[in-house]
Amino acid sequence: MNIKFNTNLPNVNIFYVLIFNIYLVGLVYGPSLVNLFILSLFIILIKKIKQNDIFSSKNFNLTIKLQILFCIYLILNSLLIGDDINLFYKSLFFFRFFLIAFVISQVLNFKFNTLNYIILCFFIFSLFLGIDIIYQYLTGYDFFGFKPGICKYPGGAVEVDPKNCERFSGFFGKELIAGNFLATYGLLFLYLFFSKFNKLKYIKFICFTSLIIIVLAIILSGERNSVLALLIIFVFNIFFNVKVRKKLTFIASLFLIIFAFLFSNVENVKYRYFEWPINYVDSMRSDGMKKFLDTSWGSHYITAYEIFDNNKTFGSGFKSFRTECLKNKYSVKKLNKKYNLNMDLNSGCSSHPHNLYLELLSELGLVGLTLFLLVLYFTVFHPFFKNYRLIKNQSEIIILLSIILTYIFPFKPSGSFSSSVFSTNLWFFIGFYLYFIKNLKYKKKI
Repeated sequence: MNIKFNTNLPNVNIFYVLIFNIYLVGLVYGPSLVNLFILSLFIILIKKIKQNDIFSSKNFNLTIKLQILFCIYLILNSLLIGDDINLFYKSLFFFRFFLIAFVISQVLNFKFNTLNYIILCFFIFSLFLGIDIIYQYLTGYDFFGFKPGICKYPGGAVEVDPKNCERFSGFFGKELIAGNFLATYGLLFLYLFFSKFNKLKYIKFICFTSLIIIVLAIILSGERNSVLALLIIFVFNIFFNVKVRKKLTFIASLFLIIFAFLFSNVENVKYRYFEWPINYVDSMRSDGMKKFLDTSWGSHYITAYEIFDNNKTFGSGFKSFRTECLKNKYSVKKLNKKYNLNMDLNSGCSSHPHNLYLELLSELGLVGLTLFLLVLYFTVFHPFFKNYRLIKNQSEIIILLSIILTYIFPFKPSGSFSSSVFSTNLWFFIGFYLYFIKNLKYKKKI
């Protein structure tokens, strides 16, 4: 049996493996460790600059120029339009997200077994998280004693009945984002594990069992957004990933069977994904499509649109939605009258509007949105179109692109583009995506 995985440590960059594990743990325990990961990448970048001409004319391309321009725009926007000096300081460090992608794609050198070790760490972490969520669902506590979220406790807070709980996040604890982690990191590194170690004995059985555990855990997590992300990934790859299309069709069918079984036999799954959303929308007092606008999601979208309508060119200021929505002119009472809606008077305001593009429009205006879209196009889509004839046989790249799409899909609720969690995740995947594109094995055209 020929196994590429080698424990010969001189063939492994231990520092790279360590910082990626710091990042992995940081996704659970907070931004301090994630920032330590970013600081480590910055140190690597400085070291590489001293060793090589990393910013040669070849590397200093249009993409980097657009990223610099977007960061400058954020700084000027927060300084000239915003009225909070703290947000100005935060805008100064937005470049760290672009730094993640740049260092992973251009600077890190995953020679020998370094990438294999990183893949193995993320895979084991994801598999353990999936098992932990299932255990939490069955017992009411995960392996570390964390309780589920959004529960009714008939016997008091001590006696947790998991049948009355909607959200399960395992050792992520109160951070109810484990489902999203499994739908993105879990699926990606499961595939990379299979791809890198496909000559291991029983690898198909291990990966198939792991896939069932991860998909089951995603559904049990109660994160509707994560299930939607899972569907986007499956559908995109079935259409464009020719190399694994047959396998993915089978996997997607398996996913539907698991979901149908849980929907039919597990009451809290049925309630979380179907009964509550349908009853919630149906309880709104408006008619037809306006029922959705009456919801908390719709009220955020309406408020964001109104803010944009009053600040079309430059927006209301970087990270200003949370304060702008409190102004009297955006009160729900006035918006109800203007649009003939019946939104709850306590809705409409939040830290961000939960839609990436409405947030960009409301806070940064058309100029900010245009710059951001240009950054996305030349960073993500231009390399794909330019190298499509080679990429079409590279499953890793297509899977990574589908995961990136789950973050930027316009008709899906999203985190804030300026938040550490959302942007770190997005640019982490973009970094790996560009790394694989950079390392394509070019074939001679026949």
